[in-house]
Amino acid sequence: MKILVGLIEHIGDIIACEPVSRYLRKAYPDAKITWAVSKAYRELIDTNPNVDETVIIDCLTDWIKKANHEKFDHVIDLHVNFRVCECCRIPLLKKHGNPLVNAHEWFDFGSILQAFSIGAGLPPLSASPRIYIDANARTLVDALDLPANYCAIHRESNDAIKDWEPQKWAELVSWLQRELGIAVVEVGSLKKQALPSPLEGTIDLVNKTPLLATAEVIRRAKFFIGIDSGPAHMANAVGVPGIILLGRIGVFRNYNPFSGHFSDNGSHVKIVRNLTGPVCEISVSEVQEATAYLSSLISMKPRMDADTLPIEAGGTSHATAEVRALVLQSGMFDAAWYSVHIPEVDGSEALDHFLSIGGSHGISPSQHFDSQYYLIANADVAKAGLNPLVHYLKFGRREGRSMRVLYQKPPSAYSSTELAPHWRSPTLEAEDSVQVPEDQLPANEVPRVFAFYLPQFHPIAENNWAHGTGFTEWTNVIKAEPLFPGHYQPRIPGELGYYDLRSLDVMKAQIDLALKHGISGFCFYYYYFQGKKLLYKPIENYIKSDIKAPFFFLWANENWSKRWDGGDKEVIIAQNHSPEDDVLFIQELIAAFQDERYEKVDGKPILMVYKSHLFPDINTSTDIWREEAKRHGFPGLYLVMVDDWSQEPTHPRALGFDAAYEIPGNTIPENVLSDHIAASDLPKDFEGRIVDYRKFASFHSGRPLPEYRRHRTVMLPWDNTPRYASRAIVHVNTENDAYRIWLTQAMLDTYRYRTPDERIVFLHSWNEWCEGTYVEPDGRNGRRYLEETKAAIDDVRDILALDPTGTASRALATLRRVAREKDEGAFRVVQAAKIQTRHIFNELQQTRATLTKELESERTHRSALLKSISWRLTAPIRGLRKIFARP
Repeated sequence: MKILVGLIEHIGDIIACEPVSRYLRKAYPDAKITWAVSKAYRELIDTNPNVDETVIIDCLTDWIKKANHEKFDHVIDLHVNFRVCECCRIPLLKKHGNPLVNAHEWFDFGSILQAFSIGAGLPPLSASPRIYIDANARTLVDALDLPANYCAIHRESNDAIKDWEPQKWAELVSWLQRELGIAVVEVGSLKKQALPSPLEGTIDLVNKTPLLATAEVIRRAKFFIGIDSGPAHMANAVGVPGIILLGRIGVFRNYNPFSGHFSDNGSHVKIVRNLTGPVCEISVSEVQEATAYLSSLISMKPRMDADTLPIEAGGTSHATAEVRALVLQSGMFDAAWYSVHIPEVDGSEALDHFLSIGGSHGISPSQHFDSQYYLIANADVAKAGLNPLVHYLKFGRREGRSMRVLYQKPPSAYSSTELAPHWRSPTLEAEDSVQVPEDQLPANEVPRVFAFYLPQFHPIAENNWAHGTGFTEWTNVIKAEPLFPGHYQPRIPGELGYYDLRSLDVMKAQIDLALKHGISGFCFYYYYFQGKKLLYKPIENYIKSDIKAPFFFLWANENWSKRWDGGDKEVIIAQNHSPEDDVLFIQELIAAFQDERYEKVDGKPILMVYKSHLFPDINTSTDIWREEAKRHGFPGLYLVMVDDWSQEPTHPRALGFDAAYEIPGNTIPENVLSDHIAASDLPKDFEGRIVDYRKFASFHSGRPLPEYRRHRTVMLPWDNTPRYASRAIVHVNTENDAYRIWLTQAMLDTYRYRTPDERIVFLHSWNEWCEGTYVEPDGRNGRRYLEETKAAIDDVRDILALDPTGTASRALATLRRVAREKDEGAFRVVQAAKIQTRHIFNELQQTRATLTKELESERTHRSALLKSISWRLTAPIRGLRKIFARP
């Protein structure tokens, strides 16, 4: 068997992922393991006894070529998805492993080792890493003649956001020498041309020792002080006590890149954090306090090596053959995983150790069973000293006792060949099979479909004042007129009639229709203005009723205006955002969140926001909302923002959101406009657009996936003539299956790329009659769009439930593989266009800067000339020249 492992850089990442090599060696003792790495870091791999061959890779693009085109039985791609090659600017789209672990959100999955192993399709590993220091490195360090008592520091990384300020380092070093009487050795391996100036009184080894020698210098230190960087991972691997400075990096506040010794619960380690800002804002006194404590601890208690655990190795299990077989057949024991996390135990002894010692001490048998949780949840089992997994398999499962997995892998539509016993990789594509349940498809496997719901079909005082007494959406719907021959206006409702949403019977009839046709529930537009809620009566009736269908809210957080555009003209009620209102807004929603019908993702209530760009500080707002939700017992909020307000959308995490969703109507390229309606057939004052719906649906169903979570939205044909008349956008060519195909595609994409709780597709919409986009029955088409919705959902359900061993399943896997290649190609096209656009933009900026500089220089020169004495003295001469120049 040939296994290729890929992680080409950097120092910290490679060291953190060392346990991967041990896991693979224990799982596949006879395999040839090859590790691809950049030349600068090869010594970290060359000395690893679990790796048979080191292959040098120049850049990420070379890795992509090697992984995709050379023959290996297994490819373990430890890179995160969507990472871009620094040399070629080509993005990685993972074909091996879990694509959900991406370049923007990988710390959501835990430490570097946990995230990268999950991303590679392996069980999540969290063991202490090792670094294999050879005799040459030790000899080199011996020759340095370092003091017997010193601490090692590392103060500058290749990412400035992780660095502490130079003057603070200088103050700390002076304190170390003065108060603790300890020498200071500075280590590091930087790519920067301008290296930091050495600190006074330190031994400067920055860029002066090879990697393994640097690790040996750190190993001999009394303790290590540093930032999130390669040397800190070396300190973690060699088991030296450490003080680590961590701050907020982008959206990640409380992250910890380390597993094992330097994890938050590790012995002889102090993590000094800044949860609200970068590392540079940490005070010197905080680091001094942590260092003084650790120094005192070291003097009292010898340091613990990274691999030492307070459980003795060995031990013979007295478990019967029946119990051993029960555990092995459960699929919840992984000998390789267990022995990597308990290094004193050989793989062949792993089961005996777990049954006799490990389990009762809370050590888990694999990722599939959390022993510690089971013992805490079942005190009688812990008190009796029983093995938690054995108890669960023999009694607990039958008794309905609670259990938990260490990590629930995100299921995917596809699975690769098995990488380890009882583990199937959640990958984008199978070589030959589709992953389906053995008997029936679980409900959470099929994406849920939620329709946006407009609650404006009843009169309210504000609309009475602005538009006249009794105004509702129907007022505009009824008075609409056709713009061209065959134009279906005014729209006439079907079996539900011109309903009034103050009637609960109407909403019950609507939800009954929705559920019968596969729609999961409604996403209500929520109109809130500084404590005042508009159009809320139907939603209130729904919440108080016995309707069982789930729901959640989309806050339409814009001005309420006569123009229906959320702008600042003819405003009825203005939207004014503030930190105080953020608190009151979320508190108003807590009662709805606590309703068991309110839809949640991983226990977090879903809250959607229409225009995040209207907030003065959206990150502060989202922080307030999340904290308030946690204060009421929720694990947080699942926040979703609109993705289509600009050509270059912002990553949701940068604004405090978890995901985005599409509004297809915001993106209408020229190539989807219709040429079937003659200009002579349109009103002379027509300023709108006529859109070919089939082309429109094809364009949006084929949009490449972005580098972040974006929920798909499928839009019914659009026609906002009732609102805008001759300025309307009207969809034509709707008598086809474009909607059904689009919905099918969106659901399959969602199934492939989202975890079960996040598998939500939006319909735009249930009842936006003035926009002409509704799935409700109408007078011309009846239930056509409801029936097409059900047909698409049934199609997806049938596809996902195919027999995995059948010919049809293999054919489907091939089709999906082709579709994935299409998606990858589309993504690369978009990336290439962005790179080219950015290049042109940068050139324009440089040209503009040059011209501005030259113009400013010319202006300065002209100004100086006009103010000069010579210019004033020659004024009479210039006057005479003008006189004589006259004809």
